[in-house]
Amino acid sequence: MDIKIIEIGKLVNEIKDEKVFILFGTNTPPELKDFSVIIDFKKNTSKRYFKEGSLLTIGKRKYTVTDVGSLANENFHKLGHVAVHLGSEEEVLPGSIHVKPEIYPDFKENDLIKLEY
Repeated sequence: MDIKIIEIGKLVNEIKDEKVFILFGTNTPPELKDFSVIIDFKKNTSKRYFKEGSLLTIGKRKYTVTDVGSLANENFHKLGHVAVHLGSEEEVLPGSIHVKPEIYPDFKENDLIKLEY
């Protein structure tokens, strides 16, 4: 599945040290837009996007999904929204996924994020 990066919020790189980035669909609430990577994607019929072992490719970097929150797939299907935590060993939050490695991606507008199952 291909996810197109439409826009990069002006504060996305400001939260690099938190080792998290936020994906949000084109209907991003104004208060979250500056912190989000705005995306466009085609919804699938299964409403399942992330599972342990899935691969996300952003630019030249591959990330392996290590944990999926209980609401992550539902929120992504409805809103294109998921918080992606890099290298976290903490308990996964309901609307989040954890991936490894913990290297922050280099986002570019019009690039594709590839999701492989």
